[in-house]
Amino acid sequence: MKFTHTIKSLVITALLLATSLVAGAQTTRTGYFLKGNAYRYRLNPALMNDQHYIAFPLLGEIDVKTTGNLGLSDFIYDTPDGKSLVTFMHPSINADEFLAGVSKNNSFSLDCDMTLLSTGFFAFGGYNTLDIGLHSHSALNVPYDMFRFMKTLGGGTYSIGNMSLATRNYIDVAIGHSHKFDNGLGIGARFKVLLGAAYANMLIEKMNVELSGERWMIDAKGSLSAAYGGNFTYGEDGMLEGFGDQITPGLNGFGMGIDLGFTYDLSNVLTKGLVVSASVTDLGYMKWRNVSKAAFAPEPYSFSGFENIGTGTGEGVSVEEQVDAIGRDLEKMFMLTDQGIVDESEELSSTLHIGLEYKMPFYERLSVGLLYSNRFDEINSYNQFSLMANLSPLNWLSIAVSGTTSSFGMGYGAMLNLHCTGFNLFVATDCFLTKYNKQYIPLDNMNANVSVGFNIPFGKKR
Repeated sequence: MKFTHTIKSLVITALLLATSLVAGAQTTRTGYFLKGNAYRYRLNPALMNDQHYIAFPLLGEIDVKTTGNLGLSDFIYDTPDGKSLVTFMHPSINADEFLAGVSKNNSFSLDCDMTLLSTGFFAFGGYNTLDIGLHSHSALNVPYDMFRFMKTLGGGTYSIGNMSLATRNYIDVAIGHSHKFDNGLGIGARFKVLLGAAYANMLIEKMNVELSGERWMIDAKGSLSAAYGGNFTYGEDGMLEGFGDQITPGLNGFGMGIDLGFTYDLSNVLTKGLVVSASVTDLGYMKWRNVSKAAFAPEPYSFSGFENIGTGTGEGVSVEEQVDAIGRDLEKMFMLTDQGIVDESEELSSTLHIGLEYKMPFYERLSVGLLYSNRFDEINSYNQFSLMANLSPLNWLSIAVSGTTSSFGMGYGAMLNLHCTGFNLFVATDCFLTKYNKQYIPLDNMNANVSVGFNIPFGKKR
């Protein structure tokens, strides 16, 4: 794979925000308080199930989640005649109009989680869980000045920093135990072993760009690291050219993590039906081995500027072709040199959850809950508040609806859970898509998720 194609993919990712950090296994927050939700313990290991279960292989839970403060409509525009689409780089798009919709830091992340095997059962005085899951987590941050530089192309100096792209892909094996005491206290913990498959991290700490004559002079500091079963290749000029032809899939990283949580029923302390809970997930680390590392050239270098701004104005030229043209220019900005093979360690991205649930005194099958979540992440940290209403009108049916406000905006979610004898099926979302194009890509922002799963409960409910 040639480096130019890699950079082009990075550009498409940054511009359209359509890409897939270390993060832990995700599950829908809308189901945090919901009876019958088999995977609540992944948000708080103290939340016990009321029945044994075993996941249907590969279908126990599939969760896909995106978060971000920009959408497709920030980068793709209709032409004046409405017959075709152009990127924000097109001359017909006013720079002030485009930049008005760009934030100081423009971030996006994609979390994909699949349960390969999972089971839960009562034993050892409490409830126990065993999970094997596949996870792919990525994040991107592009600063305002990067877009200003690309769009305005005026004279002077541009200072670009804090631009990053990261992706982690791994399998985890987790074992958990939760226990309830007679005084209303419940505690839980999950221990996880992480087996790394592939990792990449690109960080641009600074990129000073100054117009000098007909060329841009670039002074940059940053690095690219990747562990993927192969090594970078370099051209005769010493610049990064590709990722090599010999790529061997395998174990490229190892780590460990732990989740801790508690619940406390305040019925005998404050008021009947009031339960408080809290947890912190993914405390731990990951060590990647045989990491290929490259860094920006130590001396300033020249860049001839964007030569393909007007590319793609003709009828029948796709948006992808237009972005490719921009990519052919932008790739020249990334001049990376060899930094050898190293091992790298990093902390996991932890998440704090604090919950408060109150069961209605007039109907115990109905409750309301408030959940606060804080994700600690180098690229894509956020705070989130969710208000849920939870209803279990029948022993085999549970429904939840949620309203959420976060660092990336507001949203509404819902969960439907059928938990009959020998059958547990759920579908959920924490944020419905409200406005999207024909390809179902969100236009206003990238906040959306869907979670589905099929499990087999057995034994008596407790």
